[in-house]
Amino acid sequence: MRLLFASIFFLLFLWNPSNAQHLELHASSGVEKAREAFFYVKEERPYVRGWRIVIAITRERRELDRLERELRRSFPELKSEWVFQDPFFRILTGTYFDRWDTLEDLRKVRTEFPGAFEMNTNIPYETFADHLKRSLEDE
Repeated sequence: MRLLFASIFFLLFLWNPSNAQHLELHASSGVEKAREAFFYVKEERPYVRGWRIVIAITRERRELDRLERELRRSFPELKSEWVFQDPFFRILTGTYFDRWDTLEDLRKVRTEFPGAFEMNTNIPYETFADHLKRSLEDE
């Protein structure tokens, strides 16, 4: 009985649920400076240099659609997109930080698309972050 009264007293008067949800973070000045530098650089240059695999380059839109369907059928795990740089369409896949990271996927892709090659290009931060997030989830 005494334990019951002590528990009720604790719940009513001593325990404050608003403090249970309160979290305070304190970052060191070095971390804060690095964060500010990152966002400054991101404003100046909203991309990171990286590597992508070029599946094919074509002038014909129908050819582009056919190749993209074939890529999605053969390699559903690879996300693809196409880019138009006058007068050519390019089908790109993957985002890689290092050229050596492209080799495994490039070897697989070349079984279906022998003309595929790796290309150094600008990759938006958001695209690169999404790719890293997916690759970490896969591990």
